[in-house]
Amino acid sequence: MPTILISAGDASGEAIGAELVRALSRRVPEARFVGLGGREMAEAGVECVADQSALAVSGFGELVPSLRGIYCAWRSMLACLDREAPELVVLIDSGGFNLPFARMVRRRSKARVLYYVAPQVWAWRSGRLRKLAARTDRIAVVLPFEETFYRAAGVSVDAVGHPILDRPVATRPAADAQRSARHALGIDPSVPVVGFYPGSRRNEIARHLPLQFEAIERLVADRKDLVALEIVIAVAPSIDRTRIEGIAKRFVSGRKLHFVTDATLSMDAIDVALTKPGTVTLELLLRERPMVVMAKTGRLTGEIVRRGLNVSYLALPNLIAEAEIVPECIQDRATPDRIASALAPLLGRALGGRDEGDEECDGAEMNALSRAALDQVEAMREARTRLGESGATDRAAAIAEELLGTPRT
Repeated sequence: MPTILISAGDASGEAIGAELVRALSRRVPEARFVGLGGREMAEAGVECVADQSALAVSGFGELVPSLRGIYCAWRSMLACLDREAPELVVLIDSGGFNLPFARMVRRRSKARVLYYVAPQVWAWRSGRLRKLAARTDRIAVVLPFEETFYRAAGVSVDAVGHPILDRPVATRPAADAQRSARHALGIDPSVPVVGFYPGSRRNEIARHLPLQFEAIERLVADRKDLVALEIVIAVAPSIDRTRIEGIAKRFVSGRKLHFVTDATLSMDAIDVALTKPGTVTLELLLRERPMVVMAKTGRLTGEIVRRGLNVSYLALPNLIAEAEIVPECIQDRATPDRIASALAPLLGRALGGRDEGDEECDGAEMNALSRAALDQVEAMREARTRLGESGATDRAAAIAEELLGTPRT
């Protein structure tokens, strides 16, 4: 019975890991899975020896309060590696944890190593590329431009496509999906709704959520037609809901809030999203939800990232489109006024409709979208074509199965 150790250190990686485990279980029914994950991976059949919520923090200065939890997860994974002697190790994203762990796998075991959803070395800290190539047997990349980057650097990669395309997306028109979601959440169909996607890490919540609330209040202060605006707040599985509710109580002033753990339901219900960068922006893109992308880190982290950054954009829709199709308010630009100014053009007249002159919406019209929002949706559709076809999870599972049959000497 082969043992597969899988390591996913954040919420989006865990969802991808759970999908991979299910696909690999169909190919290798006798396989046993152990590793780092959370509820979704456990439900898929993984014996989780460490909880990924311990790694639910990002940045450099921000790591200090979480070092004990990270260290415990590290020790648990090393003990699992030694005890279980897996035939295959699958690493998913989370380069800060998984790249050093890959080094220990090379030192302490004969396991083959598949890195699925490789670290974004093309974006920053490109020096990690050499380490990534040396510590893995196969690298599976998911974004359309990644294969070109790796091959230009002389690294062999497998371009499998993005696993997000394997998830079911409502085939109904967006307006129909919105009506259904709002009915489920008890939201009036006529009110404008903004979705908050502050992140899946504790420090992201602490930095992003107050900014998001402040931006909305600035927006409504300038737009009296949006006075009835309601907010849907996405609650990641790695975050305690009471943490988000505690922040909300300090910043909201009588506005109706909806805390939603079902990501699909939250995205279907909203008109416009205010979101951190990451996989969530692709989920919003697939659902054709206009968005503003914002992010703010500590000063130390921001300066380190700024100096090592190799790309012009941080939002995945913009990287895929090779143009700024969604507004970005990052670091110094992540102020309430600038975020509100970026949101304002996306919301048309509230309580019933699009801007004057918008005659066709081609299924994308929702409650309060403007012409600018509909133009963004059209750009999203163009970017979507660059993502390729579904089937990434099965292609990654096929690579894993192949590696199981070729032991490392």
